[in-house]
Amino acid sequence: MITLFSAELAQARDYGEGHANGSPAIALDNAQGRHEHWRAVGRLQVDQASQKSRCTGALIDSRNGESQAAGPAYILTSGHCVTRHSLNFTHNTPVQGYIDFDYFLGNMQRTQRHELKQIVSATVRGADLALIELQTPLQELLDLSIEPLKLSHRPPADSVDLMIVGVPSGHENAPGLRLSLCAYEGAEDLVEEVFVFRGFYKHRCAGIAPGSSGSPLLDRRSNHIIGVTSTSTGRAKAENRCQTNAPCEIKGGQPAWSPDTQYSSPATGLQNCFVHGRFNPDAEQCTLRSTLEMTLGEDYSPKTYRRITLDRQGNPVFPTWSWPFSLNTPMYRYKTTRSATECESPHYYKDAADAANVLIDDPVGPEAGMHFLCIIGVTSQAQRPAQEMMNKPVVIAMELAPAGPTRMPELTIDRLSEGGYRVEPYFSAPSLWVYTFKSGEPDAVDCDEPDGYTPHFEGARTYEASKLPLKLCSKAHDLSKQASLPRTDLLMP
Repeated sequence: MITLFSAELAQARDYGEGHANGSPAIALDNAQGRHEHWRAVGRLQVDQASQKSRCTGALIDSRNGESQAAGPAYILTSGHCVTRHSLNFTHNTPVQGYIDFDYFLGNMQRTQRHELKQIVSATVRGADLALIELQTPLQELLDLSIEPLKLSHRPPADSVDLMIVGVPSGHENAPGLRLSLCAYEGAEDLVEEVFVFRGFYKHRCAGIAPGSSGSPLLDRRSNHIIGVTSTSTGRAKAENRCQTNAPCEIKGGQPAWSPDTQYSSPATGLQNCFVHGRFNPDAEQCTLRSTLEMTLGEDYSPKTYRRITLDRQGNPVFPTWSWPFSLNTPMYRYKTTRSATECESPHYYKDAADAANVLIDDPVGPEAGMHFLCIIGVTSQAQRPAQEMMNKPVVIAMELAPAGPTRMPELTIDRLSEGGYRVEPYFSAPSLWVYTFKSGEPDAVDCDEPDGYTPHFEGARTYEASKLPLKLCSKAHDLSKQASLPRTDLLMP
């Protein structure tokens, strides 16, 4: 009876300390050791030369229930904190940087700094996870009473309460870990520029900001890691959905926008990657296991957004995938779908073909919306799909926009004190990706004439008073490179 009662008390603990979900992020001190269980979460500096490379990381328990710690210390963080390669895994790569443990409010002079040794494994292909080995072995950290966080063995249940403990930016005057609380809202497939993420955990914790990437997503009752904070729509606009820092969900083949939302990469299953305290990517059921590598052809350029066009007869013309690559396997198979998760199903893949110098150039469509190209590597025509193969396909996304005009240029035109003009274009991918301009004497320039336009990618343009009057012609181009109708502005003395 005493044992059962004690277990119930342990299960009933609220690591959120009674705070409501969605409440403002709470700065954590460690007075009287009350937050000792988060000493293993720290500020991660991967590249010491760049403040932008700051993330959060957590020391994980890699002992598989064993009392002795004979292996290295491993930090779990986001894959994008160490790599931006959307196609291949990174393995066993030396890295410089450090992590600061004991990163509590008011404790900056007594943090525990430990140097990074190598990126053991990292990916942003389907997941967003990285394991980094420290120079310091795990036992030495245990001797310092830094207790690693345990990995959950199962995904979150519906509406379960979650926590994020991390180091968001914006608190330079009071640095330290912060606790955010929210409920689990389900799993979603995401597209963010060239990145295609599958089954990410959706939630709305307050106070998440740059620097939160890599923060452990924790079960509020057990304090076990169930995911790693990856991306957010909190500082993005709906018009930029599916682009950089503006992840979109995929619903029925269509991109959907969820404002003020965060997404975390699942970490359940990672405990299967450790054998006797050491990372072993060949371990059965290891979720960071992949040997498939893709090399892109010289003519490759990302094509994440394309528009259906019309020929002279008004018939639709569809873009193609135009995907040149080679694999490190002898053969490959592929298919196209409207769901990224469907890439993990072995059904409807085409017959195997030679995987050297391939060009997949099938048309995309015919329906507007999001389309996915799924590629797996095989050794022969007869090879049966294995779990490893189907869990780690290469997935490429393309949004197919319906036929129609490109958004007109949007310019802010200000008169300068010396009499000239400052013209600043508004950029907003995918619709206002790049501008082209031309200008000259009003009677000598025809904005409808296509010749003479030059591209402009960023920043403002200045026109001196001595050149006035002046006709300014501009066009906006979307990510599919389709131009808008020309805009005409007269800049008068």
